[in-house]
Amino acid sequence: MPRPRRKVARTRHPLIAVLRRHLGEDLAYRSRDYLALLDDRLAALAALAQGRALGDLRVSPADRALARRFLAAHEGAWDDGDENLVRGFLDRWVREGDDPLAATARGLTEAASSLAGMRARPETLWFFLWELESVLSAIADNPGRPC
Repeated sequence: MPRPRRKVARTRHPLIAVLRRHLGEDLAYRSRDYLALLDDRLAALAALAQGRALGDLRVSPADRALARRFLAAHEGAWDDGDENLVRGFLDRWVREGDDPLAATARGLTEAASSLAGMRARPETLWFFLWELESVLSAIADNPGRPC
């Protein structure tokens, strides 16, 4: 007799757990729609970084507005050190023959994983999310063109 299929819980990106801790229980609950949006975006970027087709980056006007509302509460909380750390992950040369979109996705996913793993300051994470939103907006506004 075949075994019944178990439902597998969706794996969340480690950055989501870090953000939830920084936000605290109440604010994390109120930010759940944004955190779900971010998790979906990171999953789509990870797939692209691994050479799979570009999935849904969730850059609709409604999704972008949701992200802007979340980020508005944290805008400007970071300093030059936070910016330098994040830009160290994101400002990379693209090798000849590399797909610029896939290279961008690699930089973003590596930054997200590294920042989660190093337990970066909340201000560093806010700046990373700000940059992520900027890059995703550029991708959405310029389809088919390198970032």
